[in-house]
This record gives sequence, structure tokens and C-alpha cells, in this order.
Amino acid sequence: MMNYRILVSLGLISLAVASSAFAADSGAKLESQLCSVCHGRGGTTSSELFPQLAGQPAPYFIAQMKAFRDKSRSEENAQRFMWGISSRLSDQDIEQLAAFYETKTPAYLGKISDQVKYDLGKDIFTNGHLDKGVPPCMACHGEKGEGKESTPRLGGQHEVYLKRQLKVFYGNERPAAVAMHEVVKGLSETDIDAIAQYLQAQ
Repeated sequence: MMNYRILVSLGLISLAVASSAFAADSGAKLESQLCSVCHGRGGTTSSELFPQLAGQPAPYFIAQMKAFRDKSRSEENAQRFMWGISSRLSDQDIEQLAAFYETKTPAYLGKISDQVKYDLGKDIFTNGHLDKGVPPCMACHGEKGEGKESTPRLGGQHEVYLKRQLKVFYGNERPAAVAMHEVVKGLSETDIDAIAQYLQAQ
């Protein structure tokens, strides 16, 4: 009986691994057909217009793609680029892309170009602005902005992209990001520039 249980357990593990590998392979095909032109092969792009997707947690990726598809995420570039693409994707397609990108190793392309900004950004990211109601960013996003589950990876994103997205939270174009709408109320433009400088170098 024990041997049978072990065999069943091993079989289930093998099935899960095979299923995950199949999803990643299918995601690779979709990536080459639909995503790589803007986001780069393997989710690493040199364009500051688009986010790095390599290493992005699958639950976060899935949630954002569905938000593009139902048009609840409506900032300018979402409308320009992602509404059309996402409308062509099924839930299964989105899950396969998420599995593909989550397994990719992020490429750290950033560097410290302004040490003063970097140090301020690190301080805010690590300690927050508690007097302004801004908690430490690392509490949700991880020590180096690596993200986890439904929280996005921010480390290694392009500085321009990070600044643009943080400013989006001043408006209502990303209604699902309730926490971030509150956080940005305590951030000045100088703070945002500093956080972006810190994160792009992680």
C-alpha cells in the first residue's frame, strides 16, 4: 500500500511538472507571436516605453492581462497597446504566458546615474515616509523589488516606465490598485524620481 501511495504521489508530481512545462512551451509560442516585438525576447526589453516582463510573478501578470482585456486598466498606453492584444487572448493563453515569463531570469540593465536620488529612493523604499502615510515599499514588493504572487516585480524596470506608472496612480486609470492610490498621495514628484532611480538599478 505504501509503495502504491508513493507511486501515485510521484505520478501526480510528474503530471504537474509536465503540465507546467507544457504551459511554458505554449507561452513561448505566444510570446514570439504577440509580445516580443515590444517586450523583447524572454521579456527583457531595451525600450523604456514598455515594462520588463521576465520574472514577473504569474498571479500579478494574469490579473493585469485580464484588466487590459476587460478595459478596467485604462491608462494611455494600456489603450494604445494592450487593449487590442489582450482581446485576442483566452484565459488559458494568459496563464501560459504568465507561466513562461515567471520562469525567465530578469536582466538588470540599470545603473546608478544619480547617487543622491538613488540614496533617497532607497530610504523611501526601505523605510517609507511614515509621517506622510507612506509605508516602506519593500513590505509588499520585497527587499529588492522582486515582487511576489499578486505584487509586481519592480526591480530592474526602466526608470521612465516606473515614473510614468507611479504617476498613473494619481488618477483613476488603474482602479484595482487601491493601496497604491493611497500611497502616492504622500509622494512628491521628487520622491517618485528617486524611487524610480533606486529600483531601476536593482
